[in-house]
Parts: sequence; C-alpha cells; structure tokens
Amino acid sequence: MGRPAGPTRDTKALICERALDVFAEKGYTASTMRDIAHGAGMKDASLYNHFSSKRDLFDATVSLQLERLTSLLRSHQALAHPEDSTAAYATDDPNQLLSTVLASYEPFFSDPAIIKLRHILEAERHADPSIFQLYRTIFITRPIQLQEAIFTQLIARGYLGPCDTELAARQFHGAVFLALSEEMPWDDARRFIAKHLDAFQSEHRIRKERA
Repeated sequence: MGRPAGPTRDTKALICERALDVFAEKGYTASTMRDIAHGAGMKDASLYNHFSSKRDLFDATVSLQLERLTSLLRSHQALAHPEDSTAAYATDDPNQLLSTVLASYEPFFSDPAIIKLRHILEAERHADPSIFQLYRTIFITRPIQLQEAIFTQLIARGYLGPCDTELAARQFHGAVFLALSEEMPWDDARRFIAKHLDAFQSEHRIRKERA
C-alpha cells in the first residue's frame, strides 16, 4: 500500500505557509529555497523532496491561498466563481445584502495571508509578466467578472434596473479596489463599502419592493 496522502499534503501546506512569510519579507526574487527551508525548519534537500524549484513552490503557495480565499467566500455565500449561486445577493433585505457584499471583500482587507499575497504580487508584478497576470486576475479581473455575474442575475430577477453589466461591475469594484490600494483599514473600508453600496443601489434603481 502507498503512503497516506494526508500527511504529505499537510507538510506541503506548512511549507507553503512558511514560504508565504519568506516571500512577503524578502520578496519573491530575493528569496531562496534555503531561506524557505530554514523558515520551515528543514534541510534544503528535504524541501526539494516536496518542490522541484522555487517557482514550483511559489505556484503552490499561491494556489493554497486561492483555495483558502474560495472557502472563505463560499462559507459566507459570497460569490467565489462566476458559476456560483448568486441567491444571497437577490434579496430585499438591505442588511442581508450588505452582509454578503462585505463578506465578499473582507478577506482582501483583513486576512493576513491574503494581504501578504497581494503585497508579494504587487512588489514583483513589473518584473515578471506571469506574476503581473496573477495579480491582475486575483485582484482586478476576477472580482469584476464576479460583479458582472451578480448584476446579470439581479437584472434577470428584477432586482436591478437594466444597465451595462460590465461597466457597472467596473464601477462598483473600481472604488473598492482603490480603497484596497490605499491600504484602507477594514473598519474604514466596511463603512466606505456600505456607503458605496447604498449610492450604487440608488443610481441603478434596485427595487426595494417586489410585486
């Protein structure tokens, strides 16, 4: 019989967590496999038993954090993928809607690992086109796609007046992305997002009452 998969995954996850700390402290380019092995409390050779190169480890580290982000969002019924259910957003209860919208953005502002990931990608994006693409996808393109999917469904269900969904998605996410880029603390960001959502609802005439 082969070795159980669980311990191997746990070891790899631990290494990825330590790698995230090293990449955040030193930057991806300046970090070495020796630095990461030291952070994980193992010898260099042992690290290569799990990852063939620094880039292999970096990719696994990013994937682990994206899996965490997906789980965090879905645990609050917030959209993590354009094909996920938008039911939580189709509500006449403003408090429920605000709660879901806040849940969709909170990890970007307050989760330490996601913040580290953003800082790593921001620091390296101009030096490596693939890292720039990761940064753009995670923090710009995918959130806009999610907002567009939400607005498309809300229009279809009669909660939102007809509009250009791509433009509306860019309008909504753009303001939040600016707050994120400004390193706005979450307590301030949640108040800003609440005001932003209220203004957005007024502009796009989300119906408060249904027939």
